[in-house]
Amino acid sequence: MTMTSVTSNQVGFKWDAVKGATSYNIYRYYAKIATVTINSYLSNPTLKPDSSYIFNVSAVNAAGESAWSEKFTIRTNKEEA
Repeated sequence: MTMTSVTSNQVGFKWDAVKGATSYNIYRYYAKIATVTINSYLSNPTLKPDSSYIFNVSAVNAAGESAWSEKFTIRTNKEEA
């Protein structure tokens, strides 16, 4: 995973595309929060400042869903003064 953006209330990341995948499921704290069709994700701007969030990603195609990626943690920035 590569972080693409981090603010006080939003995070973005990307990962290597999986051959044959038609979509990807995004999990935060082990609950599915989104399905995307490209190998990147930008969260809603509703995260708490200076907080850590755990994410996993899985690939999906007609055969089903892959195993989840290793978990990774992203910490939001502190709120601007």
